[in-house]
Amino acid sequence: MGKVLALDLDGTLFYPRGHKRLVSKKNKDFIKRFIDEGNKVVLVSSRTSDFCEKVLDELQLPIDYIALTGSIIKADGVVMQDLSIPNDNLKSILKGIRRQYKPIAFILTCKGQPLILKAFIKVGKLLEKGYLFWYKMAFGIYREQFVADAKLFRKELESGTLYSVKCFFGFGKKNNKLTKQINKEIIEKYPSIESSWLGIALEISPHGCNKGDALKTYLKFIKHENNNDVYVVGDSGNDITMFKAFKETSFVMSHAYPSVKKYASHKISRVYKLDKYLLERSQNE
Repeated sequence: MGKVLALDLDGTLFYPRGHKRLVSKKNKDFIKRFIDEGNKVVLVSSRTSDFCEKVLDELQLPIDYIALTGSIIKADGVVMQDLSIPNDNLKSILKGIRRQYKPIAFILTCKGQPLILKAFIKVGKLLEKGYLFWYKMAFGIYREQFVADAKLFRKELESGTLYSVKCFFGFGKKNNKLTKQINKEIIEKYPSIESSWLGIALEISPHGCNKGDALKTYLKFIKHENNNDVYVVGDSGNDITMFKAFKETSFVMSHAYPSVKKYASHKISRVYKLDKYLLERSQNE
């Protein structure tokens, strides 16, 4: 087996964002050349499996994916892993976070439902509609379906299959810094789950579901034993576990936070610029 390339989506493969296609032509062409040389590509994202399937539909290339930061792993068209958080455990943790840290909102990801928003600040109907319009315009083709429904949130939290929760504490540099500190405290306080910092939010996932461990599990599924041929690329706090696991072959996007950059060994501005590192034809030119 050849090389394995693990790609984050938002801020990485999707950088810069387009209006008509999810992935730029240059990035797609690079991925196709990489696969044509006998290598494998796996998407590694906190996005849902439905959204990852959307990316595959656009690319039309034989690509695997790790969705929801490792909760779901799909290799060669087969779901190899499907992990969730025990309901009582997540209920208790969210109650503790709500009481101690006063988040402004939770977004729950669960099986068979859109993303479910539960806000803790009162907003009028006009403001809610305005936000939904802004979300649609700001994220365009990159948006995922979600609903603001406190009753559905409680119902799924009680009996649904729960994959992850994003916790929001506000926007701006001050709140980003606060979120980073809260994430550190939650990691120490709640060892039964995974927590990672995404800048404007922190993400709670099932125990063992971080990108680094999920990628190692994926490599076992495909029977790839040479870690020196595994290359990882990302830009966010939840990519740090990949950088640590595959330090020498880790690449961070140049626009990433400094606190993320320090964990990677190499820096790139666009995914397609990996060609000089990974493509045989580029190396021989």
